[in-house]
Amino acid sequence: MDIATTDDLQEQASIGKAIMESRPEVYTTEVVDDIYGIIRSYGVPDGLSEDETFYITLYNYWRYGFVTKEVFFFDLFHKKHDEKETYVSNMNKLNYTRHLNKREKEYLLADKYETYQILKEFYGRELIKVSQKPGNDENGDYSIEGSDQFRDFFGRHSEFVVKPIGLATSIGVRKCRTCDYGNDPDPALRTLLKETAEIQSRYRWARGSGIIAEEVIRQGEALACLHPASVNSIRITTVRTDDGIHFFYPVIRIGKGGNFLCSRSSGSIVAGIDPETGTVLTDGYTDKNEYYVCHPNTGIRIKGFRVPKWREVCSLAVEAAMRFEDLGYIGWDFAYTDDEKWIIVEGNENAGFVGQVAYQKGLLKEFTDLIQWKSDKKYWWIGYYPEK
Repeated sequence: MDIATTDDLQEQASIGKAIMESRPEVYTTEVVDDIYGIIRSYGVPDGLSEDETFYITLYNYWRYGFVTKEVFFFDLFHKKHDEKETYVSNMNKLNYTRHLNKREKEYLLADKYETYQILKEFYGRELIKVSQKPGNDENGDYSIEGSDQFRDFFGRHSEFVVKPIGLATSIGVRKCRTCDYGNDPDPALRTLLKETAEIQSRYRWARGSGIIAEEVIRQGEALACLHPASVNSIRITTVRTDDGIHFFYPVIRIGKGGNFLCSRSSGSIVAGIDPETGTVLTDGYTDKNEYYVCHPNTGIRIKGFRVPKWREVCSLAVEAAMRFEDLGYIGWDFAYTDDEKWIIVEGNENAGFVGQVAYQKGLLKEFTDLIQWKSDKKYWWIGYYPEK
C-alpha cells in the first residue's frame, strides 16, 4: 500500500477513507466508535465535518503513526508534512523502543509486580499482585492467586490504589477505601476483580487479568503544593548509549481539578525540566491543548518552579536504569514523599515522548542524534500490519 504525501486536508480525507475501506478487519464497529468518541471529546475543527475529521485522523495514523489524540494535541490539521516528520509519533515510537530494548526482556517492566520485585528498595511502599487464572474456584470459573496476601494487605491499609494488570495510561486506576467494602477483604476482592475484568475486556491489547494493589503514596509538601489531590510526579526517560545513561527531556506532571490521577491521559499538566538544575523551563500544557502559566487550582507559577533534591532523583533514575541492561529506553515516574525522599512510582518500557507536549515541538532529530540510529522504514506499520 502506497500512501501519497499531501498537505491538502480533503485529499487526506479521501486517502483515509480508502484505507478504512481496504481494512475492515482493523476498523471494526468498536474501533470506529472509539475514534469518533475521541474526536467528539476534542471537537471538530472549523471547516471540516465529523466524517472528514475521522478520515484525516486515519490518514495521519497510516502515513505517520499519529494516534487520534495526537492529531488534535499536536494540531496536525494545520501542520505540513515536513513539520509532522519532526515528531516521534506514538506508533513510530515502537520502531525505536524495539531497537533499544530487547523484546524478550520488556516483561520486566510491563509486569509492574516484576519491576517491584527487582527494585523494591526504591518503592518506599507495599505492593501486591492478585491474578486470575483459568481453573476452578468455588464457582467453577477461575482460580485466584494472591488472595491471602490481599487479606493481609487489606487489614493494614485503610486506603489503597488499585491498578489493572495488563493495561496502561492509567486506565482503570482508582483509589479505594476499606470502609467502602464493609472492612471485609473477601467481598472487596471479588468486587475489585469483577470491576477490573470488565475494564480489561474493553481493550483488545490488555495482557493478563487481575490487579495490583499498592499502598498510597504520602506526598511531600514540596510537590503537593502544586496540586494536593494528586501525586504529582517527575518523568525521567533514560536512554542507554555506548557512552552511558542519558536523560531525554524530563518533565514534571501535575494533576488538576481535584483529580487523584496524575497522567497525560487524565488531563494532567506537563512542563519541561532542565536536566542539569531541576528548574522547570516551560509553561504547562495538556493533551487537551490547554495552556497554563499558573496552575488553575493553586495559582502557583509553573515555569521557574524548582524540583526538590534534583540530584537525588537523577541518581535514582540512573541506578534504576542500570538494573536493566537489556532495556535501553525506559520512562521512569518518581514521587516525592512526606519524609522528603524520592521513590519510584513505576517504570515504562514503551514510554511516550512527553517532552513533545511540554516543549510544543518534535524531537525526532534530537533523539536519533542521541542514539545514532534512525528507522529506515518507509511507513512505521511495515512488520506490524500486512501490506495491501
